[in-house]
Amino acid sequence: MENNYVLEEITYTKKKKFLFELKDILAGTAFPFIISVLFSATIIAYSAYREDLGVSLLALIGGEALFIISLVIFGRANGAAAYRKFVLNDKKRQLGSSDERAVYRTGEYALWKGALIGFLITVPFIIIQIIELIASNVFCSFCLEYIFAWAYCPFSYLGEEYEALSFIMVLMPVAVHMIAYYLGKIKEEKIQEQIAIESEKAKKKKRRK
Repeated sequence: MENNYVLEEITYTKKKKFLFELKDILAGTAFPFIISVLFSATIIAYSAYREDLGVSLLALIGGEALFIISLVIFGRANGAAAYRKFVLNDKKRQLGSSDERAVYRTGEYALWKGALIGFLITVPFIIIQIIELIASNVFCSFCLEYIFAWAYCPFSYLGEEYEALSFIMVLMPVAVHMIAYYLGKIKEEKIQEQIAIESEKAKKKKRRK
């Protein structure tokens, strides 16, 4: 009976930790995904205007550049926030806090989370693209051209027979967000080090008084 209770407790803890972690990761994914759809439905979608190749390429390159910049911004913000959470939770653990998020170490910095968030941005595109390749339909075609244009449009210039190559674009958000996530952590690490130095100086001044 006791072993069953311990096993249930461990299972419950793992489930709760997973849900906390999932919530944080999805929160970090939300805005980059919305931006990807926004740029796809506006700027990048104009690349379909093939009557003027200059306008088409400008829309594609400009839209992709803005998308990459937004990934860098959100990636750095996510990395910095995750490292701040690590510092805060670590202090709580040192004080013996029973805060579940601190105990479970959820929401804290880990490089794989930077890659995972980047990948999750692409999941809806991957699903729609697979369905389109298996059974082409109007709905999927519309989604690819106007919702996931960031991934679909670059290889659309080569023709429909090369449509599957658009999966290569999945690597872009994963790599960019992961690198930016790491850079965000590095910047926040320096900030936290400076805060620690200033805090130590303040303590020494109080001791002298």
